[in-house]
Amino acid sequence: MFKFLGKAFTLLVLSIFFISSAQARDYKEGQDYEIRATNKTVEPEIREFFSFFCSHCFAMEKPFSQMAEFFKGKAKFIVNPVGLIGGDVGVESQKAYAVAINLEIENELKEELFNRIHVKQDIPEDHDYFVELFESLGVPSEKYEQIYNSFVTQAKVAEYDRHTKEMKIDAVPEIVVNGKYLVKTDNLESIEDYEALVAYLLTLP
Repeated sequence: MFKFLGKAFTLLVLSIFFISSAQARDYKEGQDYEIRATNKTVEPEIREFFSFFCSHCFAMEKPFSQMAEFFKGKAKFIVNPVGLIGGDVGVESQKAYAVAINLEIENELKEELFNRIHVKQDIPEDHDYFVELFESLGVPSEKYEQIYNSFVTQAKVAEYDRHTKEMKIDAVPEIVVNGKYLVKTDNLESIEDYEALVAYLLTLP
């Protein structure tokens, strides 16, 4: 009984939150967002498409982390690396992120790799670069290679590519809400504006 009431109260609070955010501005399709799919996801989600080689993605790393924290408990925040930039090394970075997810060190990887590329100008050139990078994070080369070559990693990268293709992503960073609504950033001036628009999109059918 009390557990049920607790869940009902939580849903009520979330509904009020999203409705209040939605009423803050009169958002319009084509101006503030685009529809990239017919159906939305079953569960609320926010998907960030990014590349380690993208300077704007690096600049948005902290704001998007703030967004992920803001929507914690309200929508799942999913990070989706793309292979659009960097050629073969771009694909290597996708696989590296999938390995990091498996090892639960994705935050450490993002911080280190972003710092190397955009602060130290230390640009990855081949597979061995990532082997060394993971060793610096405490992961033996044998362990990295084992997970790198696993079916789990291959499937994860295929999933990244599938979402990238389905959402017609041709530039990064991009945010897609509920697997359907692509955020347009032309009229956004702050991360708070971004969060308000995402909150609104989470209310759409």
